[in-house]
Amino acid sequence: MEVETMKTLKKIPMFGRIIIGFAVGIILGLIFREKAAVLEPVGSLFMRMLKMLILPLVFSAIVSGLTSIPDMKKIYRMAVKAFILFIVMTALAILTGMVFGNLFKPGVGASIVMPVTESVETTDVSFISTILNMFPTNIFEALSTDNMLQVIVFAFFFGICIVLCGEKAGPVKVFFDRVAQVMYKMTDVVIGFAPIGVCGIMADMIGKYGLSTLLPLGKFIIVLHIALIVFIFGIQGLLVFLGVRMSPLKFYKGIIGGISMALATDSSAAALPVTIKELQNNLGVSEAVASFIMSVGTNVSKSGSALYQGMTVIFIAQVAGVALTLPQQLTVFVTALLASLGTAGVPSASIVMLTMTLGCVNLPLEGVALMTGIDRIIGGQRTTPNVITNAAVAAIVEKQEKKVVQKR
Repeated sequence: MEVETMKTLKKIPMFGRIIIGFAVGIILGLIFREKAAVLEPVGSLFMRMLKMLILPLVFSAIVSGLTSIPDMKKIYRMAVKAFILFIVMTALAILTGMVFGNLFKPGVGASIVMPVTESVETTDVSFISTILNMFPTNIFEALSTDNMLQVIVFAFFFGICIVLCGEKAGPVKVFFDRVAQVMYKMTDVVIGFAPIGVCGIMADMIGKYGLSTLLPLGKFIIVLHIALIVFIFGIQGLLVFLGVRMSPLKFYKGIIGGISMALATDSSAAALPVTIKELQNNLGVSEAVASFIMSVGTNVSKSGSALYQGMTVIFIAQVAGVALTLPQQLTVFVTALLASLGTAGVPSASIVMLTMTLGCVNLPLEGVALMTGIDRIIGGQRTTPNVITNAAVAAIVEKQEKKVVQKR
C-alpha cells in the first residue's frame, strides 16, 4: 500500500506536490494554531538548504553561461536588453500600485491606529551609492555575507575575463561547467523535499499569525491582490504575448514550479534554481541566457515588490491623513524605483525599502510597523511577479538572440 502511494505521488508533477504541501500546511496551521509551530524547523531546514545552494549555483551558472558565449557583442546585447526591460517593468509596477492606491483609497476611513515604533535607521539610496555597492572590495567577504549582487558582478567580470583569455583559460571553463552541473544536481535533490518544506513553512506561519491578522488591513489586502492580478495577467501578460509570442497562460504553466516556490517561500532567490531549470526544459531557453538573466534579475528586478511599495506609501499617507502632492508622488516613484533595483532577493526585504520611501516624503515610519504584521502573509503573492518578470525577460532575450543568428 505504501509503495503504491509513493508511486502515485511520484506521478504528480513537482508543482502539484508543492501546491498539496502548501494546502496541507494551511489546514494544519488553522487546526492546530500555535501548536503547528512544531513544524517550523522543517520549513527552516528546507529554506537553509535552498540558501546553501544559491550562491555557488549562481556563481557557477553565470561563469559557465558566459564562457559558452564567445561573442562579447552578444553578452553586451543581452545585458542591455535585459536591463532596459527590468527598468520598464519595475516602473510600470510602481505606477500600477500608486494608481490603484489613489483610485480605490484603501486607507481613507480606515480605523487603524499607527503603532509606536523606535526610529528606524534609513539608508542612502542615491544612484551613485547603489552603483558603488554593486562592486565588492573583497569577494570572500561578499560570499560570507551572502551579498548576491556583489557576487554576481564578480562572476560576470570573471566569466568575461575567461572568454578574453581564450584557449589558455580552457581548463577553468571546463571546471566551472562541471561545478554548474553538480549544483544543478544538488538543486534537484533539495527541490525533492519542497512539498514537505513548504508544508512546514505554511503551517508555522498560519499557526502564528492566523487569519485575524488580515482583518484590520482587509481593504488594503484586497486592493493589493486586485492590482497584482491586473499586473500579472494584464501588463506582464502583454509583455509575454508581444515579446515571447506565446499565450501568457502557457508561459506561466511552463514556469509553474518557480511561481509555486515564490508563492510558498516569499523569496525570489529560493525560486531561482527551479525557474532556471524550467526555462530550459519547458520553454527552450538556453542555459547561458536562463542562468545569466535570472541570476541578475533576482537582484535588480523587483516588479512585485515595487508595486507593493507604490501602493503601500499611498495607503500609509491616507491612514495618516496626509494628502501627497503630485511632486511628492513623483519623488515616491523615483525613490521606489531606485530602492527596488538594489533590493536583495530575500524575504521581507521590501520592508527595508519601504522605510526609505516613506522617509523621502516625511511620512511616519510607524507605517513600517503597521505593515510588518502582514508582510509574511502577503509576501509570496508579492514575490510572484518578480519571478514572472525575470523569466519573461529571459525568454524575450533568448528569442531576440535567435533572430540575430538567423539574420546572419
